[in-house]
Amino acid sequence: MKTNPILIKALGLSIAMTAPASVLASLDINFYGSARMQAETVNPDSGVTYQSGESDSYIGMRDAYSRLGFKANWQASNKVEVFGQLEIPFDMANFKVQDPYNDTRDLRVAQVGINTDHGSLAYGQMWLPFYNAISYKVDRFSTYYSGYATLAYFRAYNAVSYYSPDYNGLSFAAGVVMKDDSGRADTFDDNRYQLTATYNNNGTDFSIGIEQVDNAIDEQLLGAALGQQIDQLYVGVKLEQWSAKGSDNSNVANFYADYQLNQYTFKAMIADVDGFGGEILHIGADYQYSKNLKTFIEFYQQESGNAIANRKAGGGGDFADSLTGGGNALAVGFRYDF
Repeated sequence: MKTNPILIKALGLSIAMTAPASVLASLDINFYGSARMQAETVNPDSGVTYQSGESDSYIGMRDAYSRLGFKANWQASNKVEVFGQLEIPFDMANFKVQDPYNDTRDLRVAQVGINTDHGSLAYGQMWLPFYNAISYKVDRFSTYYSGYATLAYFRAYNAVSYYSPDYNGLSFAAGVVMKDDSGRADTFDDNRYQLTATYNNNGTDFSIGIEQVDNAIDEQLLGAALGQQIDQLYVGVKLEQWSAKGSDNSNVANFYADYQLNQYTFKAMIADVDGFGGEILHIGADYQYSKNLKTFIEFYQQESGNAIANRKAGGGGDFADSLTGGGNALAVGFRYDF
């Protein structure tokens, strides 16, 4: 069933109209959205066969993960806050409620949970602890091509997460993704378990994490990442290793840096992702035109199959059948948050 902005507003209004006055007094509902669009010139490597045909360069428009959503918070008591969040994608290039990477997905986040003095517990479709602690430290670009230089999954359906309080800069997180076949986000045939630890203090943000899969090949993903802020300079380093019985290890190394100069932010990353992109170069610049409006320009280059699609406004279904398809893309666009 497709979800749309009208449904989101209607749900929020129904909550407000049916809730008792005592609940409404402590209920906070916030609607939000982000419109993100880019114009791009894409050059897949020649001689590579894609699911939609032979490789061919093109100029077109592509959505860069626009979304609409709302967050609701209810202060149940002095020590317990109940929260919920619903967020849908809106592919502006195709004018459809769908993820620009995968057009079968019409939901980004749908979760409920509680915040207490002892931490935060949530269930639903959500961003996963491993991504939040490890991958996010180098996922700071603005175009559609942000976030591909990792082996971690971003979001998943039928997940439970726990985030601990901060203990003098040290915190922990844990998550379970239970096997499911809904297709609304990344779903799996086996249960996945994640555990992370983070130290954050005085500009230093260091994390380690593990994801263990409950399957016959003992699939495992290990990660470590460091983010360091020094005045206007930010540096991020990420290392990952995927392993499984009967398979060679896959390793990932990222080095990212950005520098803020007035309204400009200049960004650069080099990465090497075994089996998913190979050697990657990503550079760009943002200009913060106003509080809500940002413009950006980026260049992205990959050695093997990863993010470069063979069709205008296409997604994952238009990537190369084999992981041999490299290429590059130059994109310029805007992001408006509301």
